Amino acid sequence: NGAMAARFERMGLMPALGPGRRSCLIIALAWGSLAAGWHGDASARAPSARRTAVTCKQATTQAGKQVADNRIARSRYEIVERYEAGVALLGTEVKSCRKGNINLRDGFAQIKPDGCWLMNVHVGKHDSTGRAFNHEERRPRRLLLRKREIEKMEKAVDSKGFTLVPLRCYFNAGNYLKVEIGVARGLKDYDKRDQLKGRDIQRDVQRELKDFRTT
Repeated sequence: NGAMAARFERMGLMPALGPGRRSCLIIALAWGSLAAGWHGDASARAPSARRTAVTCKQATTQAGKQVADNRIARSRYEIVERYEAGVALLGTEVKSCRKGNINLRDGFAQIKPDGCWLMNVHVGKHDSTGRAFNHEERRPRRLLLRKREIEKMEKAVDSKGFTLVPLRCYFNAGNYLKVEIGVARGLKDYDKRDQLKGRDIQRDVQRELKDFRTT
C-alpha cells in the first residue's frame, strides 16, 4: 500500500503528502482491501466457488451409479421379491462406498426387535482418515424400511423359510445410497442345473441372432 501511494504521488494524481498524511492514506487503503473481502469481492471468492462447483459435479456423477453387485447370490438363490432399503451409514462409510469399496458377497439381512439390520457386509476403511476416526468394516448397519415392509419380510422368513440377501448397492437419483434386498429361496441341485441350461440356451440364441445379422 505504501508503494501504491508513492505511485499515485509520482503520477500527479494527488499532491505530495507529509509523513503523517501518508500513514493515514496507507491505513485507508488497507481498510479498503479488507472491506472488499468482507463484502464478497468476486475475485476473492472465485477459488472457493470453483472448488464448490467441482465438489458438486463429483457428487452429481455418483447419482444412479451402482457400486456393488452380488452375483453369487443370484446363482445360489431364487429371488422371490425385492425391496429397496436405505442404510444408516457413517461419513467414512459413505466415502468408501462412493469409491466402490464395498462387498456384498457374505452379507445377509436379519430382522431384530428394533428393526432390520444388514449384517456381515464389508465396507473398507477410508484411506485418508485416521484409524481412531474410521469405522469397523463389518459392523451391523440399520436398514431403513417401512414397518409394513419389515413385517412382510419377517413373515416370509418365519413361515416359509426364506432368506434375506443383499443383491446390489447403488446411489439413487437423489444421490442417497440404497441396497436392494431380495427375499430368496435356496436353489437345489436340479434347480441350478436347469438355470445353467437355460443360460446356455439363451447364449446360443443370442449367438445365432448375431451371426444372422452379420450375414
